[in-house]
Amino acid sequence: MKLSGLTDQIYKDRDYLTKNRAFHLFVFNVVSLLLGIFVNLYILFMKGYFLRPGFLIMLIASAISMIFLLRKKFEIALKIVLIASVVAVGLGWVFGLLSAKTLLDEGNKNIALAIFIMIFLYFTNLKWTFLITVYCFILIFIEEFFAKQNHDLIHIADRIALFSMFSVISIIAVKTLQGSIEEKNELIQEIHHRVRNNLQVLSGLVEMHSGLDKGNIQSILFDFQNRILAISEVHNYLYKSENYFDIDFSEVIEGIINNLSNKLGKETVHIENSTKQTFLRIESALPCAMIFSELLSNSLRHAFPMEKGTVSVYFQKEGSKYRLQITDDGSGIEDSETWMKPNTAGFTLIQILTKQIKGSFQILSNSGSTAVLEFNA
Repeated sequence: MKLSGLTDQIYKDRDYLTKNRAFHLFVFNVVSLLLGIFVNLYILFMKGYFLRPGFLIMLIASAISMIFLLRKKFEIALKIVLIASVVAVGLGWVFGLLSAKTLLDEGNKNIALAIFIMIFLYFTNLKWTFLITVYCFILIFIEEFFAKQNHDLIHIADRIALFSMFSVISIIAVKTLQGSIEEKNELIQEIHHRVRNNLQVLSGLVEMHSGLDKGNIQSILFDFQNRILAISEVHNYLYKSENYFDIDFSEVIEGIINNLSNKLGKETVHIENSTKQTFLRIESALPCAMIFSELLSNSLRHAFPMEKGTVSVYFQKEGSKYRLQITDDGSGIEDSETWMKPNTAGFTLIQILTKQIKGSFQILSNSGSTAVLEFNA
């Protein structure tokens, strides 16, 4: 059983961050209790008195905090520790730390302040951490300028500068970690959004195919599978990328070409891919991939009755627009109005997706056919 088992069980219905912090607060309270008991007993036997204000306050506060923590009141338990730490540092500074004269004792004071700040950095937000940092600076100024420590100005400047550096670096580190957490939360929301959009696309595809002639069910399923694979190809390269919002669309095009070539078995049709590395936002990549899959599939299946020919593929950013062009030297389309008033699922899908990315689509038929899709970058 792992150490966090107890707090995980108590806070099983809370979010991951709360469960994690509850366990860490539990560990902190245990350590604080053991140290408080040890230090106060040691001073009692060695010095003959039982007073070490900082440790004594944290000992009592940790015991009370532990009770609330185990009763599933994490927020109250945390407030008790934070308030107690403020009081403990203040009283310890007044009653114990200011009487110290050695450099070792001064080092202990600096460590105490560092721990104090780290507690607030981890368990609270940057606003409270900043206020606590100001509180620590006030304690340092009180000691240096009003407690007559007889330190020279260079020593004081060094101490303040080092403490300032520690505070700034600690805050920057935590801010960076918080930024990473926020980025992951945004990515999770983006993934949910993309899954929902993809399900809507699949739902639309199913509805579109349900209205087709059921006479050639094998062809319908083949087209449906290719359209799903076009979506899959985008996500395949997206999750390999370091950037979850942009994708090298040239890799997607290459993947779709390989997939359709293998499935259709058109070894006698040569495909020339002159696409260079071009990054595309995921919002445009999915529709563009499906359009490309439709166009390439149409060329490979219908443009070459003699089973020989060439298909040229081009995708590039030209100025403020992206341009996708598929050219074949096959039989072409005799009536270009077919694309303007589509009567097939593929042509209908192309028009819908073109409108989705606010693009323009046209097809030219001259010694073959050339399909051109343009949309804004």
